[in-house]
Amino acid sequence: MDITTIHIVEEGVIAYYKGIAQSLGGQFYDQDEDLIWFRTGRKSIFRFNGVLRARIPSKRLAETTGPILADFWENNLPFFWADYPPSATPGLGEYLAANGITRVAKGMPAMTRSLDDLPPLPPLEKMVISEVRSSRDQAEWLDVHMEGFGEPPEAKLDFQDYLEYTLTRSEWRHFIAHWDGVPCAISTLLCARETAGIYHVTTLPAYRGKGLGKALTLAAMQAGKDCGYTQALLFATPDGFPLYQKLGFQTVLTADAYAWVGGQP
Repeated sequence: MDITTIHIVEEGVIAYYKGIAQSLGGQFYDQDEDLIWFRTGRKSIFRFNGVLRARIPSKRLAETTGPILADFWENNLPFFWADYPPSATPGLGEYLAANGITRVAKGMPAMTRSLDDLPPLPPLEKMVISEVRSSRDQAEWLDVHMEGFGEPPEAKLDFQDYLEYTLTRSEWRHFIAHWDGVPCAISTLLCARETAGIYHVTTLPAYRGKGLGKALTLAAMQAGKDCGYTQALLFATPDGFPLYQKLGFQTVLTADAYAWVGGQP
């Protein structure tokens, strides 16, 4: 695994969560390129606070990250910790486990694809894809997001803040599909420094199996290509992995994630 690939993936993740922090009125700490983390102060889900990079010698883990963990714990902020095994800190898993931070994802594929020679959108007669612009679009995108990903109800206002903020930023674009007039699938494009990041691809359960996930992914990819990008990046869930493989995405590395969901450390 070359350093350039790891760098591209990490930079995409950092750009995404920097947007999360900004949209939710939080703080983003990247003064030290070997230790990057953020906190929004929101408590609805652990993805709103986290450590994104920690390239630290194992003997300095407690000294360096102790104040960050203390901040999360003292304020009862659920958080996650992302780790990329090719550049992982030795002993990190054991250190986090000893502090009550459990692994919630192992080997999550980071996948990339060239934006050359994109296949056309599938010809689905009942489907209309549009970019989110109006307040009605926003409400529909948010409802699909909440149900499609099974987000807890208490996170809805936080995601609403995220959506409203990112719609004011040119690097973010959100898409929604209607099937027979019913909003049923979404995706998001983030134009990061080096890649077109694809996020929030989901379809309502009743509309799965119709090719909507493929269509929304391609819509975001085409928009990224139109903006001058040559490569797309996404992280695949187990359900989405076969689709992305068929679209030509290849796994370039895998990521592990650890989380603390609140309570006592």
